[in-house]
Amino acid sequence: MIVIPLLILVIIILAKFQKGMFVAFLILVGTKSIIDVFWDYGIEPFSILAIQGFLVPILFFDVFKKRALVPKYWNRTAKFYLIAMSLGIIWGIFVEPIGVLQNGFLSFNCFLGFFLIPILITDQKRLKQLLLAMMLCGVFPIAVSIFQLSTGIIFQERATIGLSRYVGFYHDAFPTRFYGLMTLISILIYQSVFKVKGILTKGFLLALAGGSFLSIYAVFSKAGIGIVGLWVVLLLLFSKSKIKQSFSVLIGVLVIFLVFGDAVSSNIEQLFSKEVGYQSGEVTDARYTLAGRGYIWEDYWNFWTNEQNVFFKWFGDGLSRPTHNEVLRVLMMSGILGVLFYVIFIMTQIKNTFKIHKKVRLFGMMLGMYLIDAIGLVPGLYYYYNILVWGLFGVLLMKPQIFTNIKT
Repeated sequence: MIVIPLLILVIIILAKFQKGMFVAFLILVGTKSIIDVFWDYGIEPFSILAIQGFLVPILFFDVFKKRALVPKYWNRTAKFYLIAMSLGIIWGIFVEPIGVLQNGFLSFNCFLGFFLIPILITDQKRLKQLLLAMMLCGVFPIAVSIFQLSTGIIFQERATIGLSRYVGFYHDAFPTRFYGLMTLISILIYQSVFKVKGILTKGFLLALAGGSFLSIYAVFSKAGIGIVGLWVVLLLLFSKSKIKQSFSVLIGVLVIFLVFGDAVSSNIEQLFSKEVGYQSGEVTDARYTLAGRGYIWEDYWNFWTNEQNVFFKWFGDGLSRPTHNEVLRVLMMSGILGVLFYVIFIMTQIKNTFKIHKKVRLFGMMLGMYLIDAIGLVPGLYYYYNILVWGLFGVLLMKPQIFTNIKT
């Protein structure tokens, strides 16, 4: 099975040298959901995902050299993020050299993600190709979700609050719902910028939107449902084409109810039962909420306050831990100084959201999904997440003319 991801990596490498960085990047985007299936395969001591992570900065290093093409404030913003993610790495390399090496590449890939899309996307043609590649990436996990739901076959046994999660071939729920969300936003941007012609094209986009909602719902992710809820509100409040965008949302919601029927409300109620119970007083310990993440946070906080030495408290020890909270992870890895840079970065991005052209600001707001993910996950460990989220955010901010100069 390892032949499949290795073959994809070889194709990406050949595309880079034969067709250039942009074509290689499109293949990377279009096949990432397949590569991630092989998370448990690798060549010791590195997984396939780590091997791809090592290749990314090598293949796209020319983009890094061209970062002077983007405004200084965007370079500065990316540096804030890089420092927050990697301040303590120099110390950690003496404790876990392999792990820290991978974290170093992850941090650099996240930094590179601020420039890849803004530099490579130069016109509407390339924007269309990128959006189509993102949709293509979503086809596989969506198809797997539909197969599981229709057959009852579950490839990975995962559960939360008594609900079986249809995560497909992935390690957990994150990839399935992330690819679903990225497919949705690519469809929404595509419909906003380009005139959709033909019944087949319209039908494909609607079916893909419906499938995206289905796969996001079926992994029973609180963050996923929270992000979809945020997006629906933003679309209804700020979309310039409320009817068209709302129709896509309506189709997705109808698909979910057609598949699950009355079970939708009861499943969502069960998913948030601990949080509802805490608000009503039935659950007295707040640590039970958010799938028990409070216990994880408490354990790491106690370690940091009682066992971590003073130097590492300020500068971090460079070790990335599964804290299920990005601020806490940065605190452990990069110390108090790292958290300060991280807070500056977050505040800067919130400020940058309001600098995005008003015609496309909605999509920048939708990428605020990062803030929801940072509460219960560690998005800094997913370089592809950062490539898409901060890459799209950057091109919306710096090249609004690509989105607003509509060609029919």
